[in-house]
Amino acid sequence: MLQKLGAAIYTTSAPTSKSPAAGATGGDTESATASNPAGWGNPVAVENFDGALSSTWGKYDAPNSDPPRSEDQVTVSGGMMHLTGSVNSKLGKDVGAGVSYNKNLKYGRWEVRWRVDAGAGYGPVILLWPKNNEDWPTYGEIDFMEMGDPTRQQYGTYIHHGSDNNQIGHEWVKGDFTEWHTAAVDWLPDRVTYYMDGKKVWNVTPDMLKTGLPTETVMHLGIQLDQGCDEYMGCRNAQTPDKVVMDIDWVKVYQAP
Repeated sequence: MLQKLGAAIYTTSAPTSKSPAAGATGGDTESATASNPAGWGNPVAVENFDGALSSTWGKYDAPNSDPPRSEDQVTVSGGMMHLTGSVNSKLGKDVGAGVSYNKNLKYGRWEVRWRVDAGAGYGPVILLWPKNNEDWPTYGEIDFMEMGDPTRQQYGTYIHHGSDNNQIGHEWVKGDFTEWHTAAVDWLPDRVTYYMDGKKVWNVTPDMLKTGLPTETVMHLGIQLDQGCDEYMGCRNAQTPDKVVMDIDWVKVYQAP
């Protein structure tokens, strides 16, 4: 599993719109205005990336951290947000990218439409993170897509909770994730339920963790393409493209009913 998933430093300046990133295939057929899941009502936030990022979004900018991430690696174009892993010429080093959607809620549903290029050396993650970094791991972390597979054919789902970083996970959710898919999670006091393309893939109840489910504080969405070189994601190699891109088509957030 990937570690050190949170962002110690981020900025809220909006990126300049650029031409489509490498790996982007254009918009997909599933709209962010599709029918709502049963019981959740209308979303309290919808992001279609039709323009520059709003101030609600924070771009991780900590190129000397582990893993290293730079705000330069986050762009918006063609109705999508792009997180790029590559050697950054300005920094002179291999870095990844990350963003936080700083609408903090205590319980809710989060949905993300995404795809990612194949390529060793980078691991995509979609997660819920406590409002304050210092509250991790005690107040928990909910990973509803965490992928080390460089071929992008499978990912895992996980929960972290408690001061000893108690963890439970479900492996593997399978598919071709170089194509478009929708990952979602319901976070409620009595369950955390994971979905892929509308199908339930795992349900976690408090009795399944010795510390119970995260319930202490509000959380927000994080989306990351983390650079690394280990047994989990492999190291950049001759088959890795110069740029590995994670595309995000839309995000929806629902308040708990």
